[in-house]
Amino acid sequence: MFRQLIHLAILSMLLSVFGCEQPPSFGLETPRPKLVVESNFTLDKAIQVYVSRSQFILEEEEEKEEYVLNATVEIYEDDVYLETLEFVEPKSGLNEVPYYTTRNLVPKVNTIYTIQVEAPCCDPVMANSRIPNSISLLSASISELSVGEGQEMENLLVTYLVRLSFEDPSEEKNYYHLSLLQQVHRYTLNEGGDTVITNSQLRSLVFNPEDNDNGRVAHFRGGLLVEDNAINNGKVISFELPLNIKLKKNEEILGKLFLELRAVTEDYYRYFSDLSRQKQSSDSPFSEPVIIYDNIDGGLGIFAGYNSSLDSLYIQ
Repeated sequence: MFRQLIHLAILSMLLSVFGCEQPPSFGLETPRPKLVVESNFTLDKAIQVYVSRSQFILEEEEEKEEYVLNATVEIYEDDVYLETLEFVEPKSGLNEVPYYTTRNLVPKVNTIYTIQVEAPCCDPVMANSRIPNSISLLSASISELSVGEGQEMENLLVTYLVRLSFEDPSEEKNYYHLSLLQQVHRYTLNEGGDTVITNSQLRSLVFNPEDNDNGRVAHFRGGLLVEDNAINNGKVISFELPLNIKLKKNEEILGKLFLELRAVTEDYYRYFSDLSRQKQSSDSPFSEPVIIYDNIDGGLGIFAGYNSSLDSLYIQ
């Protein structure tokens, strides 16, 4: 009996202790944000760097801050300090965003540039990149031009085929961004029946992501991202691109087609390939998540160089 009383006493004490404990707390601690750096730079132009901070998914909307306005951005050539970038505030009433820019640097080909970014909100970050050698188009032509009625009565649908080629160097694996911009003129007819151009704009031609393969990705802002492979390495890369564009009937006519062939770094290609795939699959609830590649040490984003070759074609 005495032993049973002892067991009951111990059990009562344990129940009392556990009954007094507070329920565990599962409060989420807001993680420290990371700096997000975005910069694509090219030959003989100022380097512009956009700095923002990552956002915690549970932040209140009014607490979110897009761009970082008090960062210090420095740029180096190899390990040699060059300059501190100047902050440029957007002008009132214009659809611009703040950025940091070089004032004295004139970027060169195949020179390693390093940026270091510091801001009170986040841990410092750094990244490096270079401008690759330029690649020129070997040929470009337009054929099979056709003008027909669009689905809407007020539109015309213009279709045409663009053929182009360029030589892929064999010394290393290469990456490209092929961009096509169609010039569209708005016009009126004067009393004599002559066409008078009132204004012009450039429209980026966006490709269907369903045509993506291992060597070609539709860039979400327009054009194609291309990498060489064992088949075309060191050879001529050729494309046939069927294009179409809508025009307002009796208001718009086609101008030139502008072609830009960018030789880009692997960082540029991987970042924009992932970002394009993410944006193109975001509408599907069954798509797998895409992890975005970045080359910002300690943060997020991209710092990458490119080199452009330009050409244009008349559409007749």
